[in-house]
Amino acid sequence: MTDLAASSSLTLSQFGRRVEIVLLLIAMFLFSGGLLGPLLAPEPTVEGSPLLRSLFYPVYILTFVLLVLRPWSTANALVRCWLLLIPVGLALASVNWSMDPDGSLRKAVALLMTTLFAICVASRFDWPQFIELFASLFLILALLSIFTVTFMPDIGIMSEIHPGAWSGIYWEKNQFGMNMAKGAHLALVAMIFQPRRRWLWGSAFILLVALVLLSTSMTSLAALLLAVGGVFGLYLLRLGPQIAVPLVYGTVVIGVGLFLAVEYNPEFMFSLIGREPTLTGRTEIWAALFEQIRHRPWLGHGYAVFWLDETGPAYWVRQQTQWLVPTAHNGWLETWLSIGLIGVIGFALAYITALFSAMRGLLKGKETYWALISTLIFLLFSMSESNILQQNNLGWVLFAATAAKLFGARPLAFGSKYRGTVKSGFKSFEPQQFTQTLGGTVGHVSAFGRSEQPKRY
Repeated sequence: MTDLAASSSLTLSQFGRRVEIVLLLIAMFLFSGGLLGPLLAPEPTVEGSPLLRSLFYPVYILTFVLLVLRPWSTANALVRCWLLLIPVGLALASVNWSMDPDGSLRKAVALLMTTLFAICVASRFDWPQFIELFASLFLILALLSIFTVTFMPDIGIMSEIHPGAWSGIYWEKNQFGMNMAKGAHLALVAMIFQPRRRWLWGSAFILLVALVLLSTSMTSLAALLLAVGGVFGLYLLRLGPQIAVPLVYGTVVIGVGLFLAVEYNPEFMFSLIGREPTLTGRTEIWAALFEQIRHRPWLGHGYAVFWLDETGPAYWVRQQTQWLVPTAHNGWLETWLSIGLIGVIGFALAYITALFSAMRGLLKGKETYWALISTLIFLLFSMSESNILQQNNLGWVLFAATAAKLFGARPLAFGSKYRGTVKSGFKSFEPQQFTQTLGGTVGHVSAFGRSEQPKRY
């Protein structure tokens, strides 16, 4: 009788974990903005669809419930992620000086819940499970995009601008291509973490690469090349000093050479990738934005409201650039406009801490194949895209969750000194599997810079 009760309890627990994973995937699908966005609105707007915004309320409730159900893991994660929460707190505080207090409050609360969702995911899964969860999500997005192109080509394939380019379940090709590039990176890392399912993630990787090419997005192709090149470069770096030293030397030489080429012959270099030195007008936007930043340099105009008032400061930016600019097209300038230089510094501290935490695993740890490379790519594309502190946004969820893992968020047994993991939906690795060629034992690096290993009794 006891065995039967234990078996029933185990079955119920497994069912609950599977339901949890399904709910998390649905929530992350909503954060992706895919399919529902193009169906509900013919083109993206600054405010977004009111119906789509209302769909996030159940996600916020789910986040709160999951955090409460694992208070030990939640408390550990929140304490370790205090640096990540500082700019979020500043976004909430910006209501006091915002040019649109109601708008800032609504969006800042959404940012807080989005960030808490990311921390929740980080605290409920270890690295192998974390990688496979997000890889599964992007594979679902890819399959939905193929379905959309096949049965709803008016949405899935662009016709007026960039005719023939695939946009999948998104409004335009760049958003689609960038998500497929992230998915390809995750699938590649999932192959490393899950060798028994290598055929699945290898097939997913090939599919996602093909979709990046079909998007015809040069930015997405660059992200894909950086991700794949980073993974193989890191693998070569770990083979020993005979390969690592010339690899580092060659990378530095090539990097310096590219910098000098762009500095002294920008027209030719940008023409090689189908771009112009103004980065498709971005430099003109940035010049106009600095004029507005000067008026409120320290605390900004209020979180995420600069572009809402068509007769406000955004009007002068659009007048100067002569087009309806929707964002700063730069994550750092967008943050500066919202929460000022103090907010920029606050996020920079969190980012630098996450980056150095990722670099501690440069020569060991499989998680570095995702954490370090994706963090560097996030920085690179923050120079041309508004990807920092974005509410209800999958890109921010992915970065914030990765940073939270680097800070030390992980599943913990409630009320126990035991630092082991709490089993979740994906099967965990045995300890000896982490000592294979591609990486050593995985540790945890906190926001305070300490490297920690699970205690064993």
